[in-house]
Amino acid sequence: MNLSRCVRLLMLSLLSIGATASLASAAQTFYVSPAGNDANPGSESAPWKTIGRAAAALGPGDTAMVMDGSYTEGELVFTNSGTTTQPITVKAQHTHRAVLSSTSGCQPNISIYASYVTIEDLRLVIAPTNVPCPSHTSADGTGVRCWHSTEPTVAQPSSTFVGCVVRGLRIDPSPARSHAVKTSQDFSLVEHCECYSGLEAFNSYGVVFRHNVVIGGDAWDSSLVAKGGVRNFEAYNNVVRIRAPLGLGVILGGITGNQWLFDPPSGVEAYNSVAYNNVIVNESGGGADALGMMGARDSVLVNNVVIDGRLLLRGGHTGVESANPTIQNNIVVCSGDSAASQWSYAGTLTVDHNNFHECADAPAQEHPIVGDPMFVDPRADWRLRAGSPAIGRGKPIAVRGFKGESLIVNKDKNGKTRALPWDLGIYASRSAVSDAPEPPPPTNLRAS
Repeated sequence: MNLSRCVRLLMLSLLSIGATASLASAAQTFYVSPAGNDANPGSESAPWKTIGRAAAALGPGDTAMVMDGSYTEGELVFTNSGTTTQPITVKAQHTHRAVLSSTSGCQPNISIYASYVTIEDLRLVIAPTNVPCPSHTSADGTGVRCWHSTEPTVAQPSSTFVGCVVRGLRIDPSPARSHAVKTSQDFSLVEHCECYSGLEAFNSYGVVFRHNVVIGGDAWDSSLVAKGGVRNFEAYNNVVRIRAPLGLGVILGGITGNQWLFDPPSGVEAYNSVAYNNVIVNESGGGADALGMMGARDSVLVNNVVIDGRLLLRGGHTGVESANPTIQNNIVVCSGDSAASQWSYAGTLTVDHNNFHECADAPAQEHPIVGDPMFVDPRADWRLRAGSPAIGRGKPIAVRGFKGESLIVNKDKNGKTRALPWDLGIYASRSAVSDAPEPPPPTNLRAS
């Protein structure tokens, strides 16, 4: 290669690097205000008027800052994708003071048909002028629906659209709302939300629901459900308050039409999924299945707290039983009710080191924990008081994922590393090492 050609290639390379850097630095912050105009440039001094204008305009790395006030709009649709390092973000300038008053009818309030879109700190309500859908679907009135591009199957396991983040939202109750959030995108994250309807993950991989408060359920009285063949789903550090008799709390699996499952011949609703450090309180005054599995395989319920609710272990829609379930280090207070409403499974059941208090028909265990767990407040503060029989009586657990990767779920609700032997429930009274930042969401898990 001659010298001039080398110089020319070097110059082209430098120009390419410069163009890439220019694109990376082109990310902008735009503003939306009820006093704005969609013909404006979207600057802080000349903001847009609608969030829908932002949804249509934002590109990778862009942020729309939504100023205080109410925005009465129909369905907001995102079709532009961000990237892993430059997501598209719509964020309230002040938490919950930017209110989307939705007239989406039979559609979600916010629909995301794209990758790497983040919705943060908004408040979602159904507008008085909304025309409700004649009947509930998976979409009508749903606060945020993150949708796949390609429906995952064994032959083609990716959802294609990935990386939806829903953070810090308040999603108000309404009879016109089916779910608070529903996602079928791989690697979705729903965190720090206050939801007065249910959360659902559907036929997706590596979804995490964490640090949410769910009060009440969706249109079918389910609070937090992962179904349709989810793989490596995680629910942790959530507080769920069941308000409907016979409602469902935190459930790995569910009831899905066979044609929509990840692997229809298997009938499996959830693979290698885990729920840990969650609190489920039944406030309905009636029976409720607070924590359980429906058609799950190789999945784990560990270090949860249930107050006045029952465990559930059964098959999904096709009748395929939950296989190889692990239920360990949980505290279940039944107040005289049965410990479980249904109890059927396939394969090997591991149920041990649980504290069933005031429960009828508690499952047999090799190492049962007996006695009042002695919460500071069983309705609101689930720390264990000194002398609790649940302190230091648990067993460590390792979890393996759908592809064999390992995860150690050894952090308590405050992020402390649990000392050996583990405490039951969501808190560790002692920590093995100094507190560390919360690890990133894992992508693969399974009981071992």
